[in-house]
Amino acid sequence: MHSTAAKDLYVGAVVMSGLHPQTVVALDGHGSDLSDGVHILFEPAGPLLTAPRMTVDPDHAFRLAQVHHVAWIIHSRHYRSRTATDRAHISVPYAVCDHWAFAAEWSVVDRLAEEHTITTSRPIGLDALPGPGEPTPAPPNPDSSRFYRFYGQGPTVLTTGDAVRAELARLAEIHRREHGRTDWELLQRLPGEGDIRECRQCTRTPDDLVPMEVVIERTYRNVTLRDLPRGWNYELGPAMAYERHLSMGTIISAQTPHSTLALSAGDLAGSAAGVGDAADCRGGVVAR
Repeated sequence: MHSTAAKDLYVGAVVMSGLHPQTVVALDGHGSDLSDGVHILFEPAGPLLTAPRMTVDPDHAFRLAQVHHVAWIIHSRHYRSRTATDRAHISVPYAVCDHWAFAAEWSVVDRLAEEHTITTSRPIGLDALPGPGEPTPAPPNPDSSRFYRFYGQGPTVLTTGDAVRAELARLAEIHRREHGRTDWELLQRLPGEGDIRECRQCTRTPDDLVPMEVVIERTYRNVTLRDLPRGWNYELGPAMAYERHLSMGTIISAQTPHSTLALSAGDLAGSAAGVGDAADCRGGVVAR
């Protein structure tokens, strides 16, 4: 899971507090003055409950339960070809403008698409996993994916509930075979005892083997070069990507974003008439 320091948190961030996702609704001491730490107000768990508060060191690391990402996809072809022959996936704005597809005389760019990705992780009980032989539930749309993993270790992707149970069984067998105490009189290792979650040879913390459901949701929209973020020469971090998603309507929040990215005028959610050329980036993306 992606981690971020408290000083880099933003309103709207969803972080893991223990094994519970919590949404940041307000930040104080966030900016140049961090002498008193970062004061965080979370969304209450219910309408009649008090909003949780926390003060942490600026470098305190939070695991993000929801990560936002932005990239652009250039669909291009040779002018003699009838269908797209190249697809470039780029996450740095100026690299989109500098891509050869916009400069080569023989190249035609049919579509410039902006890809918004939201990766959401949440704990899931073993009894809530798909049963034996059952498929994993379908993701939100055909471009998205859903899978499982463990909170702190293990394979990055476990595709089904059966895969989760098989991995736990494999780790339990290793624990039984290799992590027992040694009987020096018999000169043999005894079977390991207890729960593998409590074995420090198996896990670093008891939460490491908690199953997590991961949903990666991708959406696309047509844009032009004029629509690219301005004043930024690097990949958009989680906070900027979140603001970009808000600004373009991918997500909706009651909080008013304070964006550091300048967006072009007009409705970016609709289909663009043409993608423009590299000259459209002048005055938009900062020169290298």
